Amino acid sequence: MLQPHARVAPVNPLEERNLLGPDALSRWAGLPIGWVEAVPDLSGSCETADNTLLAMIDCGRAQAEFHYGSRRFSYELGAGAIGLFTPGGHADVSRWRCDGVRRIMLQFDQARLGDPVLSEQLARMPLRSEREFHDADLAGVLRAMVYEAAAGSPNGALYAESLSLGVAMRLQRRSASRYSTLRERGRLSVAQAERVRELVKTRFAHDLSIGELAEVTGFSKTQFVRLFKHSFACTPHEYILNVRLQEAQTRILNSALPLAVIAEEAGFSSQSHMTTAFVRAWGVTPGGLRRGMARQTQHGS
Repeated sequence: MLQPHARVAPVNPLEERNLLGPDALSRWAGLPIGWVEAVPDLSGSCETADNTLLAMIDCGRAQAEFHYGSRRFSYELGAGAIGLFTPGGHADVSRWRCDGVRRIMLQFDQARLGDPVLSEQLARMPLRSEREFHDADLAGVLRAMVYEAAAGSPNGALYAESLSLGVAMRLQRRSASRYSTLRERGRLSVAQAERVRELVKTRFAHDLSIGELAEVTGFSKTQFVRLFKHSFACTPHEYILNVRLQEAQTRILNSALPLAVIAEEAGFSSQSHMTTAFVRAWGVTPGGLRRGMARQTQHGS
């Protein structure tokens, strides 16, 4: 689980209209994020905050201009353009002209992830400021974060933590590529994978964290996520979601328990969350599955 102090005020340094309300932010358990509607025109000096800031154009178009003494940089930015701003940066003048822009912002503080291996890697290969770059995978993770937060975080702390670690891993890979380092490869051992399966089997109904899963393997969180994906061909969240779906399906087909009770017993945050997961996985609602089983039973009798 992320460090407790990770839940802070929304990331909104320009105090633009935030699309994530206080209730949504209070439920979000990942790295601090903001999702804002950009003001049409903005100018002034720009000082980087104490922590690394990621800013991405979610939609719309923007013209940006930065002045560093006598140097000037101009950019035409569209959806998916990402900026990475590390502590200590300063622009004498920053001008923005925005047309229908929504911005996703994330405060990246590696200490909040509680992963000493990641911290050591970034200490050796520190992040560098980039005013514009494109990374489709990172953009997808950032969008998934704000969509999850806006929905009230129905997938729980593990999903928020997984997404936050996903950002960290993308940034670490980006930094490592500058130093020509090799990507970590390998798999969990048979015994380690079995310990993970057993933990999920006994605690699938609880809000498991990446830290708990990583602990039984002896790896750091970022190492665990990489090795887990190589071993199981899916993310930890996807694996646990599939276990919950299978458990819910068994209860639906073999009991008369109300669907809301089954959702809770299977680890879903609500009946609605379970229904959404069923439709995405199998194209049928839990109620539809139960009715279909009842019809088959009637025809067979």
